[in-house]
Amino acid sequence: MTTGLLFDSYPIGSTMVSWIKDGRGMTRIEDDWTPSIYVASDDRKNLERLARNGKVLQYISSDEIVERVERVTDAARSNVLRLRLRDSHSILDLARTVESLHGYGRYRLYNVDVPPAQSYFYEYDIFPFGRFARKNGWVQEDDVESTDYEIPALRMAYVSVVPRKQSRLARPSDRIDSIIINGEIIRSGDETEIMLQLVSDIRRQDPDLVITSGGDSFDLPYLVHRASENGISHRLVLGREVVPLQRPRRKGTSYFSYGRMYFKPSAVMLFGRIHIDTSSCFIWGGPEDLHGLYEIARVCRMPLQTASRASIGRCMSSLQFYNAERRGLLVPWKPVMAEAFKPRSELLVGDRGGLIFEPEAGAYENVAELDFASLYGSIMEKKNISAETILCPCCQDSENRVPELGYNICRRKGIVPQSLGILLKKRRMYTELLAGPHGERSSVYEARKSALKWILVTSFGYLGFNNAKFGRIDAHMAVCAFARRILLQAVRIAEERGFRVLHGIVDSLWLHRKGATRDEYGHVRDEIVRATGFEMSLEVYRWLVFLPSREDVMVPVANKYFGAFEDGRMKIRGIEARRHDTPEFLRRCQLEVLGMMARAGSISEVRDVMPQALSIYEKYKGDLEGGAVPADELAFTTRASKDVCSYRVNSVQRDAMLQMHAEGDDVRAGQKVRYVITDYSRRTRRTAPLQMAGAGYDVRRYVRMLAECCNTVTRPFGTEIKA
Repeated sequence: MTTGLLFDSYPIGSTMVSWIKDGRGMTRIEDDWTPSIYVASDDRKNLERLARNGKVLQYISSDEIVERVERVTDAARSNVLRLRLRDSHSILDLARTVESLHGYGRYRLYNVDVPPAQSYFYEYDIFPFGRFARKNGWVQEDDVESTDYEIPALRMAYVSVVPRKQSRLARPSDRIDSIIINGEIIRSGDETEIMLQLVSDIRRQDPDLVITSGGDSFDLPYLVHRASENGISHRLVLGREVVPLQRPRRKGTSYFSYGRMYFKPSAVMLFGRIHIDTSSCFIWGGPEDLHGLYEIARVCRMPLQTASRASIGRCMSSLQFYNAERRGLLVPWKPVMAEAFKPRSELLVGDRGGLIFEPEAGAYENVAELDFASLYGSIMEKKNISAETILCPCCQDSENRVPELGYNICRRKGIVPQSLGILLKKRRMYTELLAGPHGERSSVYEARKSALKWILVTSFGYLGFNNAKFGRIDAHMAVCAFARRILLQAVRIAEERGFRVLHGIVDSLWLHRKGATRDEYGHVRDEIVRATGFEMSLEVYRWLVFLPSREDVMVPVANKYFGAFEDGRMKIRGIEARRHDTPEFLRRCQLEVLGMMARAGSISEVRDVMPQALSIYEKYKGDLEGGAVPADELAFTTRASKDVCSYRVNSVQRDAMLQMHAEGDDVRAGQKVRYVITDYSRRTRRTAPLQMAGAGYDVRRYVRMLAECCNTVTRPFGTEIKA
């Protein structure tokens, strides 16, 4: 019997391979297992004929009629055809074959796009980085709800590949200059020798995790190309399986989400080891964030290589798929839940989003921030909001109704609130652990809690996503309606107790009353919690600044403020130091000014230290004028909103993209572009892509932006810095 940590699982043909890490190392286990798809039809004879069809038989190892809940709205099970595949990788071929046999609607397909490894986890109720015993089957020795689980020390290899560039940008045709593994440089005049030395070092060091930055988009595909050019493709093995590194079958994809374009390169996976590309990982800030990835892999039951690259919505989907498997509920291949018809009058009432009380720009002292904890996720869980529960036909007399709209909500637990339950529960548990004595595990708990928070934050948006398997816009609108009522309740309670609402946004309130103590703020918070049934956190600021729009000082901005808490910690939103596109040099200057201001206990004390802010500015200005700032600290980072050929306005971003295009690197929509401003006064070539930037930069332009960065935080206190 083998007992240890379930490290990874992946399909090879008709086998599911798993690796267990124990005290002796890694143990490889094989299961004769393949996934199944399900087919439903209004006539059982259609299913029986399908199971005998020659085109279908070539893909399957077995078939049987089973009972499953076909649709999420169904109250009872029905007969469906289960088709077990011969090979895990032919699942889409089988689905397309079934779909093509007859006209649209005869067959309805399910569980088609559930990845095989995840299906395996769901079926056997296991999860990555959990502790299991393995003899004839899986014996669980761990609980997915546990917060005190330990991850044994995993060996890591940090790998980067350095090409010998023949032009200003690296190309696949460039020969390898060197490969760096854990700080050791592999270099030789023969690039074949370099690659084989990498293979040897990986085998000798035997890492569990191979960590790269850009491994999916460049390093590993580049290695595959160079190995092919040198005729050693079959020897380029970086995993524990004797499987050569493969070029991705598909190119990366651009996609639109939350108002922005994103680009996801195709993943380059290893077998028996885990490849993490930090540039493709949504929560990566450093090695400590591995604990957040472990938590996501466990809770959402996804292989770590998949979880580290997955969108947050995909993580949420996996958790929903697991709960669907536990219920015997099928996962539709193509979502079919339609929005309920609404007259215009109903849309005007319901489709309004969250509630916002615009702030009045200015500086304030002794302000309390009351923040509902995971409000939208909590509403979905407590009020049982899911695609199938809104306007259900079985509970039209339900007392649980959507405010303003009057929609009834089903009494049966919905798939979405059921899935959110573990996320909310574990986040509360980590919050409690962080509030008590936790010692060295503080960073571990914080990373896990932060990872869960990201999934909870997006769970609401995913509920209204048109491709979500268990999403529906009516449920999305219902959550907003509850949130508006809850925030209004909170505002009325606060105002009845004599507090002024300075600002309110969706799930947070900023309150002020002259001379109010922390205890008095705490009392009103407790009253709101009792009245609404939703938990709130409380933070008190020494001073807080709400900023106006740059275009019009009379127009407030809902999410642009900064302030210092009672313990000296800062909170910043919407300003340069918080933005992802701000150069590191400018960010560091603004944070230094804010750090100095945070020590002040009142607005008047902040005004008194403004000369120090000017000194900080002069120091950074001197570095710029002295040419002492490296290019990577002055680089702006932005995402291309479209392909380079689609731009019409000659922006600085397009300027950089055109130069990359001229060097053979076509930036795709959603990809990140980093550039340095070299001469802003010119019409063209005002910038240089970071990869092509030299030591020169536009000093005057950067000094002006440095002054504006400082003015963002000094101007509200009466100090204007001139560039």
